[in-house]
Amino acid sequence: MEHNIQVQTLPSGDLQVRLEESMTGAQLVEKLGISREKDKTLEILENGQPVANRGRMLESRVVTLRQPVPEEIPYSFEPVDVIYEDQWCLVVNKPAFLLVHDDGQTPDNLTSRVNAHLAESGWPYPAQAVNRIDREASGLVLFCKNPLFQNWFDRQMEDRTAQKEYYAVLEGLLERRHVDLNNPIGRNRHEAEKMIVYPKGKASHTHLERIARRGTRTLVKARITTGRKHQIRVHAAHQGHAVVNDALYGEKADDRGLLLQSARIVFRQPVTNQQIEVEIPMDPRFREFRKPPRRPRKGTTHRR
Repeated sequence: MEHNIQVQTLPSGDLQVRLEESMTGAQLVEKLGISREKDKTLEILENGQPVANRGRMLESRVVTLRQPVPEEIPYSFEPVDVIYEDQWCLVVNKPAFLLVHDDGQTPDNLTSRVNAHLAESGWPYPAQAVNRIDREASGLVLFCKNPLFQNWFDRQMEDRTAQKEYYAVLEGLLERRHVDLNNPIGRNRHEAEKMIVYPKGKASHTHLERIARRGTRTLVKARITTGRKHQIRVHAAHQGHAVVNDALYGEKADDRGLLLQSARIVFRQPVTNQQIEVEIPMDPRFREFRKPPRRPRKGTTHRR
């Protein structure tokens, strides 16, 4: 983002933009990285009046950008755990067994909870999730607050400049401390809800770092540089180490849900380009790995 533009969010949700050099309305839209879709409904106001001709030079060095507010925004006033928030975005900690989006049958979902949180502070726009995690998984989800900058956050996920790390508990004992998985992933044509490792699928990369082993299971930290559907689950299962409680690619062992947690996310802000890092502790559901291993009894042999 160019540094010759200063942007401030007004209480109304409008953006006040201060220019340090002359430019057209079209140049302003381009410099802010606003998508063509959002530009269709965007109003640029100069001295309170709409700028009809985007090709002419803006006469004022201070202009206002305004987006229409949807007539209906879904709300759910159940609690939401906000870990980080600023004028552009917020990061929340999703509990297991909660959908990120409404599936048409579940009005209480993470997005509607975030919308209620924003509405309580007077924010007019609905939030849009930038990354997504499975219903039974838990952890960090990034939301864009201002629709004009959705494209900015989406591009970071697409071009892999955002970083995402997960904790996962896998079935079996992972032998190597570090494992790079580069198996392409595609949709299973015979089971629509499943993905598979497929030579003609989309390039996918997951790095597994072994953290600890307890009994017959392994705790890993998973870093992904691509964002394919079910990527960690598919890659882990393909190695013979399905995520615990993954009924789709493995077996359900108990009622804790999928033992997969989005634990760290790193991204950059629009306008300022400031790097933001958000990290949370390991989910209490991973209880066998949240306490130190028992010491072996005297006279027994303990092998790592």
